[in-house]
Amino acid sequence: MSSSNLRIGGLVSGLDTDQIIKDLVKAQRLKLSGYQQNKTILEWKQQDYRSINNLLRRLRDVTSDLRLQGTYLRKVAVSSQESVVTATGGTTGEGVYSIVVTRLATSATKVGRSLSADPTAKIDTSASLWSQRDLFADGTDADTDTSVNFEWGSEGDTFSFSINGEEFTFANTVTLDRIFAEVSANENAKVTMMYDSFTDRVVITTKSTGDNRPGDEIVIDDPSGFLNGLLQFSGAVETGGENAQFSINGLATERTTNTFVFNGVTFTLQGVSPDPLQPARVTVSTDTDGIYNMISEWVELYNSTIESIYEKLNEKRYPDYKPLTDEQIESEQLTDKQIDKWEEKARSGLLKNDRLISGEMTKIRMAVYRIVKGIEDGYRSLADIGIKTGEYEENGKLYIDEDALRKAIESNPEQVMTLFTHSSGNEDEMGIARRLYYTLVDAVDRITDMAGSDGDLGDSSFIGEQIRSVNKMISREEDRLQRLEDRYWRQFTALERLVSQLNAQSSWLLSMFNTYGGNQ
Repeated sequence: MSSSNLRIGGLVSGLDTDQIIKDLVKAQRLKLSGYQQNKTILEWKQQDYRSINNLLRRLRDVTSDLRLQGTYLRKVAVSSQESVVTATGGTTGEGVYSIVVTRLATSATKVGRSLSADPTAKIDTSASLWSQRDLFADGTDADTDTSVNFEWGSEGDTFSFSINGEEFTFANTVTLDRIFAEVSANENAKVTMMYDSFTDRVVITTKSTGDNRPGDEIVIDDPSGFLNGLLQFSGAVETGGENAQFSINGLATERTTNTFVFNGVTFTLQGVSPDPLQPARVTVSTDTDGIYNMISEWVELYNSTIESIYEKLNEKRYPDYKPLTDEQIESEQLTDKQIDKWEEKARSGLLKNDRLISGEMTKIRMAVYRIVKGIEDGYRSLADIGIKTGEYEENGKLYIDEDALRKAIESNPEQVMTLFTHSSGNEDEMGIARRLYYTLVDAVDRITDMAGSDGDLGDSSFIGEQIRSVNKMISREEDRLQRLEDRYWRQFTALERLVSQLNAQSSWLLSMFNTYGGNQ
């Protein structure tokens, strides 16, 4: 129900109508204020639930990697001569590899003759071809019998050429930089082009290395004479394009590239061996540091997660501090600092001893502490590999004995892997990371059902439904108060009319008394 915002009362009666009605309605606004405070508490509580859920999601994602066997199978490769060969360990290939490199794989290359007619006035690759047409040597070469000239035509005319069957067309006003960029970016041409200002020459190089194979040569088709004439490739001979030659553990072999995989290990040849009698030794072994760091970081995240959540569960509640309403802030004339301090206490302890969160945390802790029953021989608990729990008051924090954990990883890496990753349909027989992962998945889902997720436009959670219900009550109460205020205004307006009428009658009677009294 709408009403006019411009209301003037008390002109006849002298009453402060606006203030009187505000005071009358104020007493009726207590119910609305209660609804608004309940809504604020629900919104705060929803935010707290979602914050906890975000912590659990992060722990879930890290735990997900911990439950995968490939995480524990990582190898580290160390080379005794990194200037000759480097390597990256995979999940297999543990051992020692002796490598002697006699030749690196190279790309095929064609190099043109000097572009510029005058060495003191070299071509500017950022300027248009047309503007520099008189600076090009354009096919003339005293040392060769071949002479190909570029067909310039008129300004703006186009020309075409193809490299390895890929055709390119440009206007004669384009820059060399633009041509080189487009050719190099074309995957089908399989080459790169560049200009060396020092030698004043253009170079075409294959993107692949190794001996030329069909499709990997530099094949030029140049009807316009741009490549052979203007860029001076007439008579240019293709060089390079050789395989890498090396021996690995005494086996002489070749590769078309300098990076290759052998026995699950990725090797990259960096240079020729300075002494063939002193091979580079690549040692591939279990990545103890990597596995230790991964477990250590998981423990650190687990501890910080439960610390933050239990801090929320044990937070002090201040029941006398309710969310401030707009009327309270305005009437009390509170400063921003006072408002922040009040809200800090009003928000405190909303999840104190919360049954849902407490229940999920108990499940999470049990998933970590319980032994893995499905393992016959080997490690069956975190304590077996040097990870122990703290005191009861610490809510189950984990503590690592670094020496014990490193020893377990070095001596029995497969047993450490099994402890975390063991697969079973029985929860008691699941590896710790696998069991914890599914426990966290369930916890996140339950909390999402309670409070929804950030950015969820169609929030159908339990608290989301409660907030919608309170919004309806707020809307109904606001309508009721508006109707009440309108009724008060109608009543006071009627009062003003009555007072006005009484004043008019009094004036008339007074005038009559004065008239008749004066005639006697």
